[in-house]
Formats: sequence, structure tokens, C-alpha cells
Amino acid sequence: MIEFFSFLYDQWFLTVPLLIFISLFFSSLSKKGGKKISTHELVSMNNSGSAKLVDIRSSSEFNEGHITGSINIPFPDFERRHHELPNRDDISIVLICEMGSQSGNAGEILQKSGFKDNLILSGGISEWRHNNLPLV
Repeated sequence: MIEFFSFLYDQWFLTVPLLIFISLFFSSLSKKGGKKISTHELVSMNNSGSAKLVDIRSSSEFNEGHITGSINIPFPDFERRHHELPNRDDISIVLICEMGSQSGNAGEILQKSGFKDNLILSGGISEWRHNNLPLV
């Protein structure tokens, strides 16, 4: 292990750009498709009516349990059906998937189509279940 750190120190001119690249890469991944929000933020937004919840899981997963008020547009259909969503300044689109990882791809589709306020449920339905929040 000491040899590894010695190598990094000796090769600082390679190490520094690598660390910068890694940090920028993970930073861009965390913002992909929209801002991530917590389950508590989603509950507040849903209760105030300021969000349209879009579950991008498969129809069978959606039918097994989903967040109250959410609609289902499965990800494979998302590109051709996203026009069904309201593109208004007063309503945020909240994307929900199983783990929070596929929502970024759907958010990028919305961004390319001019949607400005896209949000992603951090951790997806798995995080929702983990927090013992209700599904219908």
C-alpha cells in the first residue's frame, strides 16, 4: 500500500488530472437529467400539488405498487410519450424509477425537449419503501 501512495506522489502530474477527471465525472453523473430530491421533499411537493409524478418502471411493477398521484410511462415508451406531460413553469416533473438510476436518462429526454424543471427521486421506489412510505 505504501508503494501505491509513493507512486501517486512520484507521478503527481498524472495523479492530479486523474483526480480532477474523476470528480468531474461523478459530479456530472449526479446532475444528469435533473436535480435529485429526497422522499420528504417529494411528499411535500405532492401534497402541495406543485409536481407531476411520472413512474418510468414497467407497467407490471407500477401495478404492484406506486406513489399516490403518479402516472406510468414505462421508460421504453418514454421518448415517444413524454409529450403527454405538462411543460409548465408552475409544475415540476418528478421522475421515479426503481433505484433512481434510470430516471436521469428520462430527464435528459425531457431536457432536450425543453422541459426545465425536472426532478429525480433519489433512490427511487426502493428508497420510498425503505422509508416505509405508502404505495397504492
